Amino acid sequence: MSEAPITILVIDDEMLARESLASCLEEQGYCVLQASDGSQGLELLYRHRPTLVFTDLRMPVMSGFEVVERLTQELPEVPIIAMSGVGNFGEAIRAMHLGAWGYITKPIMNLDEIGITIARVLERARLVRENLEYRQRLEHLVEERTRQLRQSEQRFYQFFLKHDDAIILCRVPDLVILDANPAASKLFGFPCQEILARKLPLFFATAERPDLIAGLARLTGESFFLREHLEAKDRAGTELVVSLKAWSITIGNETVLYCSLRNATEKIMLEKRLQDSQTRLIQAHKLASIGMLASGIAHEINNPNNLIAFNTDLLAEVWRDSLPVLAGHAGTHPGFTLGGLPFGEVPVTTDRLFKGLVDGSRRIDAIVGQLKQYARPGGTGAEGCDVNRAVTSAVTLLDHQIKRITDRFELKLSPDLPPVRGFPQQIEQVLINLISNALQALPGRERGIVVSTARDEERGGGTIMVADEGVGMSRETLARLTEPFFSTRHESGGTGLGLSISDSILREHGGALCFESEEGKGTRAIIHLPPCVVPGQGAIP
Repeated sequence: MSEAPITILVIDDEMLARESLASCLEEQGYCVLQASDGSQGLELLYRHRPTLVFTDLRMPVMSGFEVVERLTQELPEVPIIAMSGVGNFGEAIRAMHLGAWGYITKPIMNLDEIGITIARVLERARLVRENLEYRQRLEHLVEERTRQLRQSEQRFYQFFLKHDDAIILCRVPDLVILDANPAASKLFGFPCQEILARKLPLFFATAERPDLIAGLARLTGESFFLREHLEAKDRAGTELVVSLKAWSITIGNETVLYCSLRNATEKIMLEKRLQDSQTRLIQAHKLASIGMLASGIAHEINNPNNLIAFNTDLLAEVWRDSLPVLAGHAGTHPGFTLGGLPFGEVPVTTDRLFKGLVDGSRRIDAIVGQLKQYARPGGTGAEGCDVNRAVTSAVTLLDHQIKRITDRFELKLSPDLPPVRGFPQQIEQVLINLISNALQALPGRERGIVVSTARDEERGGGTIMVADEGVGMSRETLARLTEPFFSTRHESGGTGLGLSISDSILREHGGALCFESEEGKGTRAIIHLPPCVVPGQGAIP
């Protein structure tokens, strides 16, 4: 029998935003209720008791702040996610202080953020319910103990032995372990008999022990000690992150500490992944802003460059028309010079200068064109990409940096490559990042870089290889290259996001990025791109 769909209440006075969020949630399988203000939202909430509430903070009749405050007081178990415009962090902090469980900004640009936020909030609600149920069961157990000591002890030990959480009973005040359930043995890797007679703080990191000992020593009556993240180690020396909740109970005539422990290592890793995703999103926004800035700069450069090109042609015509007059003058005035040059050298020199101006202007125009193409955002679907053109564009953009760092840069483009699936601008972004990394790895100008393309005979599509004669990398570094925030150049401004973003771009294109390297022998970065597929026709040969 399938579970009933989760019901979510959306409160927002902006109809378009409200209906857009409701449509998104319904597509994800949720049952959605809508309200246009806080008062109407509370009526629906009391009538239908939804699982989760999204509320805008700025609304007429009753604001979202009032909704959060009312629900926190009257239905604290119902999770609330506040919504407000980008930049209103003060409102977010106020809403969280009033009791909101989460916060998202409007307009909502990333639908994955909604799903992640909902999952996190529902998981927290589940843990709150579990904790409440757990506390209620334990209180019931204590009440039973006061009525029938033997029966309550039997029930307690059934609960104690079979519980999924690690449970340890400690003597006070020395914190010597009196008993431990099988889950505790599994958590720390010790047989139950080896756990007994040890002191509880010894399982935790040295830095954690003073606070742990002091907190447990203060437990009296109904008070409890709670720490979400405590560093510990198991028998094999593996580092753990453990949550601990402890309180005093009475067994027979003895007061002991009941310590419930849960392995939070996986939860911490999931939270870190969420933070990494949020940081990637921020980085993507920064890159978009840089793209807009680059496009604006390219436009501003284009105008004076057009003036240079036009004036150069006009000056060349003027020079050609004046050359016979100057030659006649030079014939009657031996030793005649222009700009410090004997007149006999002037025509050849001037032609070279005019040609240099024309070539320089064309070069500026080509670079501006590539920059504007690179800054232009991609479309909504995969499109065909010319591998050689993408490589040439990336090299053109990096031409100045290449000539500044190495005397040996080689480009090997294989002819007749099939188009590959992907956005040209994003492929160029990956190539710029890989070539820049290769340049930074060179110890001197005499070391070289080779960028080559080839047809991927095994998988179809094409490959691009960036091979450098740099310092290379160790196996440990190579294994972590695409991890977010991992960088060997943090001290010189590296963010550790370039290769992570490049790897994500290629995976989204259905491609792959792999590295081969050895310390002192350089590195090869290899891009595999799938063939472009035309609907109804298959891959383009």
